[in-house]
Amino acid sequence: MTQAIQTLRSEHRTTARMLDLLDRQVTLFEDAQRPDYDLLKDVIDYFLTYPDLYHHPKENLILEVLRKRDPEMAAPVGDIDKEHAEISGRLHEFAQAVVEVLMEVEISRDAFVKIARDFIDEQRQHMVKEEQVFFPAALEALSDKDWAEIDKKVSRFQDPLTASEGELKFDSLRQMLRT
Repeated sequence: MTQAIQTLRSEHRTTARMLDLLDRQVTLFEDAQRPDYDLLKDVIDYFLTYPDLYHHPKENLILEVLRKRDPEMAAPVGDIDKEHAEISGRLHEFAQAVVEVLMEVEISRDAFVKIARDFIDEQRQHMVKEEQVFFPAALEALSDKDWAEIDKKVSRFQDPLTASEGELKFDSLRQMLRT
């Protein structure tokens, strides 16, 4: 297996754990309890920072090479790059809903929960598609030379939650994931 796919799968495991954290906080809110708003803000900040800027571009790079090498293998993958943009839009909608709750702007509990669950569910479904369709197609169709070039490009960007302890920006999230 290539380093790029190993890295992406590791990032997916981290993302799944982040979604679990988020899901628990949304459940608290849904049950009329007080969620950890600092944790919600940290999770949103992570999603706004890392997946959009570093994770999805890695996948988009692989998809671009796959489409050039073997359009037939790429066809079942569909428009994962467009899905990335849609997920980003849902994330921004969710981030805005959190801001509205924090600013005590009128937003119904049901509306907030729906926005949050839509983001969580869409993100999970998207990762399943990548794991079950996209990654296997890329592994089958791309050459060792393709993977060497891809690995070289994507190795520059490491998930801050699995990076060295020196990266402090997401330290509180890193601590939450350890518990």
